[in-house]
Amino acid sequence: MTTQLSRILNDYLVNESHISNYLPFILEAITHNHLLIDQENTNDNDAVVKRKWTVRLNALLGSKQASTRWAAICLIKETCQQSESLYVTSVQTWTAQLLGVLAKPAETNLMISTTIETLSLLFEKTVGKAELHAEVTIKSLPRFNQLLLSLSSQPELMPITLRALSKNTEIFPTMSRHIMDQTLKLYISCLDNANDVPPSILGHCLATACRASVKTNVASQWQDTLMKLIGSIHQALDRLFETVDEEDSVSDRMTGYTLASTPLDYVEAFPILLKRIRYIQDTIASYLSSKTIVPVGVPIAHLIRLCCRIYNVYQGCVMREYKPKDEYACLMTCLPALHLNTNKLLASLLLSADVGMIQYTKLLARILLRLLSENNKKRAVKISVYNLISLCMQKFGYAFADTILKPVVLSAIDNLKAIEHKRVDVVVPDKKVSGKKRRAEQISSDAFSTNDTISYPPCDIQMAALQVLYNVMTLHGNSMDLGLRSSIDTTIVSRILQSTTRNDIKTNNEESLAVKCHLYKCLLSSIMSPNINQATLLPHAARLFSAGLNDETHELRMICTQGLAICDLCMHTRMPPIQRLQPTPSTTTTATSSDTMLATTIEDATNEMDNDNDSNNEEEEEMITEQIEELKTPVSPIMARSSNVIRAPEDDDDEIMQENQRSNIKLAQQPSIPIVAPSASSSSSTTLTTQSIEQDGKKELLFTTKESTFSSTTNTTIPDDDNDMISSSVTETLTTSSPKQQTKIIHQPNQDDDEDDEEFEIPEINMDDD
Repeated sequence: MTTQLSRILNDYLVNESHISNYLPFILEAITHNHLLIDQENTNDNDAVVKRKWTVRLNALLGSKQASTRWAAICLIKETCQQSESLYVTSVQTWTAQLLGVLAKPAETNLMISTTIETLSLLFEKTVGKAELHAEVTIKSLPRFNQLLLSLSSQPELMPITLRALSKNTEIFPTMSRHIMDQTLKLYISCLDNANDVPPSILGHCLATACRASVKTNVASQWQDTLMKLIGSIHQALDRLFETVDEEDSVSDRMTGYTLASTPLDYVEAFPILLKRIRYIQDTIASYLSSKTIVPVGVPIAHLIRLCCRIYNVYQGCVMREYKPKDEYACLMTCLPALHLNTNKLLASLLLSADVGMIQYTKLLARILLRLLSENNKKRAVKISVYNLISLCMQKFGYAFADTILKPVVLSAIDNLKAIEHKRVDVVVPDKKVSGKKRRAEQISSDAFSTNDTISYPPCDIQMAALQVLYNVMTLHGNSMDLGLRSSIDTTIVSRILQSTTRNDIKTNNEESLAVKCHLYKCLLSSIMSPNINQATLLPHAARLFSAGLNDETHELRMICTQGLAICDLCMHTRMPPIQRLQPTPSTTTTATSSDTMLATTIEDATNEMDNDNDSNNEEEEEMITEQIEELKTPVSPIMARSSNVIRAPEDDDDEIMQENQRSNIKLAQQPSIPIVAPSASSSSSTTLTTQSIEQDGKKELLFTTKESTFSSTTNTTIPDDDNDMISSSVTETLTTSSPKQQTKIIHQPNQDDDEDDEEFEIPEINMDDD
């Protein structure tokens, strides 16, 4: 590093006239290679090179060329950020020299801005260093503040001076108290936005000014400042709403700051008032979001009343008597911009007040629904209302979503529907031409061939509507009305299909791709919030997500990957899960099982049947023995009814499944009485025992329900010592309580029936993916 820094000194800092041209390269080399960072093990060469570096910077700072001095200030700032040792040894010298640069009246704005930023860094790094604080900050900071106040008279330097004053007040509040009166006057003069100061900077400056207050504590000063800003907006509204018959009382309003007067003519006054109201609203939003050192009380009621006063003026509101209609009509044209900025203020209040806004949820719901209906054709305001609705849902949850559910969902769906247009008839009916020429005009017309009959609303309003639907599905998807939920799912799926089938060049842009990503996010939200009383969207979603994996957009591919992972985890009562390609452990008994376990299982099954029907013990034993001898191949894995998990065989999957299917086909050809399996949504199922009664040539089977059970049967195959295959029937029963009942099933006589009338089979469960 010493060699590299030495090369920079010798190659690029020698010629003063070219240093500004090499400055980007020098800064990149110092930053990326950490050439000035203090090392633990330093030698004499490092100290010598760094000493040469500081000497050279001091010489460049005193150069007669302005570009060279500016380059030297930039290098000083980078040096202080990297090397603590060089900062400690040179901070006094550099502070004095930079204050001298600020005092020169002929310096350029670029030079002054860079100097202010560097001085702010030098003073900030003295925090926690007692000696430097006493020698540098206490001596030089007051002069720095005075120079900043004098430079604030220049409109171009106003933003940088306000930031520096705010930073000094925040870090050194005690040393900034003597200039607070001048600073506050400077802040208030910016409320008219005459100096083009961003409202975010001004709001932060007003918030930090409360820390240096000498009259009251910080919390009271913070609240008083906010109340005066609210009063300033009310003063502007008094003139703006002069023609409207308002019902709002003005008795308890706090007076605002004294601002410049407006002209009497509304033509000149309305633009000034709208600009002032917008600027103060943005300042309040920044003020509310600024950090405070102590807890403060937000005047929520006063801010809500201010918003309601603006929202209560709408198209068609009552005009005050004996007022000019022209001024009232001009005011109506200003309302969309006024409502748009008020929405920003309300969003800032929601973010800062948080729990304190819960008591106003019903009021907010009424406000948002009215704004949604009144501004149906106003794109910017409607997008802002959608964003506010999404924010309120995230803040207040299910209760707020349930309040405004139906109208908001219908409005969002309406903004997602395709707009059909009639084709333009390019043939002039009055002009009489031959049929051949008329057909040629129709075929060759560009307007006829390129006219699109389907269009969609603007992409930004579609994304805002989709964000609302996403939040609605997340919060209210499980308990939503079936018709409303079906409308949302149908709209989302149809739009995704339309976006994949349309290959129009006009739609292939970044905004359309963003809308497509929002559509897939809503589809994912629908899958994650299923409705138990409605058919699932899972089969369609799985196919759409699979198709989306081939999309050109990386973001959409990531969404589809996440969607497929969630689809695999979803359990649904009406559809088995998708069988994975990778095998999982099998539920069938392995070939290493002992004959003793098989015999015990058969004996247990026989004992259970003996308890059910003592009169048919011998027949049932013969039935089980014949079943064991008859089944020679393993069956397919059984899906437990208590879950949708399929456990595939471990080895030779394809051969076993084919043999299993052939065995099941043979078994299905045998006459049997089908037993309808209970659905997974049922609370219980039953285990049935049978008795055979012959009446009038018909065979009547009497089923007696002993207990409510949940059962499944697994047929397993185990080779014995003589290489014979023995198949066992294992019954697993989960018992629950249910009332006893009897069911009669009449079985018609069949010529193939034998004495084993009590043998029943569980129908095969289809594992194929549909």
